[in-house]
Amino acid sequence: MDQTDARKRMEGCLAATIAQAGFLAGLDTVKDCMQDEALRAFLGHALLDEIMPVMDMERSEVSRLAMDICREWEAPAIEITLLSLAFNGARAWERQTLPVMEEYLRLRGEIPPCLAFGLSCLIMYFSGVKRNPDGIFEGIRGGNAYIPQEDEDVLSAFARLSPDMPPETLAYAVLSDRDIWEGDLREVDGLAEMIEGQIRDLQILGLMDAMKKCYGK
Repeated sequence: MDQTDARKRMEGCLAATIAQAGFLAGLDTVKDCMQDEALRAFLGHALLDEIMPVMDMERSEVSRLAMDICREWEAPAIEITLLSLAFNGARAWERQTLPVMEEYLRLRGEIPPCLAFGLSCLIMYFSGVKRNPDGIFEGIRGGNAYIPQEDEDVLSAFARLSPDMPPETLAYAVLSDRDIWEGDLREVDGLAEMIEGQIRDLQILGLMDAMKKCYGK
């Protein structure tokens, strides 16, 4: 893997992992996430423990690329909003994060919890979106509406669901839906069980405590 491909994969995977988690935590930009102690720690674990180990490059080169990404996210030349980062979030997660997760599973024999948590937050972010009077799908964060940018068929599928559904029902409905994914994500060994547990934690503990639990805090 060359440096350009490695950087795209690392940055894309990080973006897909933090976009919905950061937004649901009440933050609005990538810089906000990097300045938040808990979100920064979460990103650090995702990067160091789950993404970097599966990059097919020398460790020193991977570390340098990771440091470059973090520096740019800490002081971006242009403000990057989490809503823009979440653009076509389901498609981005499947394209950018799923291959890294599957390689980690192949090497370690388990699902990487931080990368899975990004998917659990994506599910909570999209579930229960409704059309507003103008016919545009919107979700609610803290009493305020937000407009998720995603394909119409994906939003329609999530509109049938609710973030307070039983975790096993919500996880099954999302992971198996071919309107959302190209394949059936239940076929990824251990993923359904991980997502069920994380959705349960999100519902009971709230985002921050659920996030800390996924990396052992």
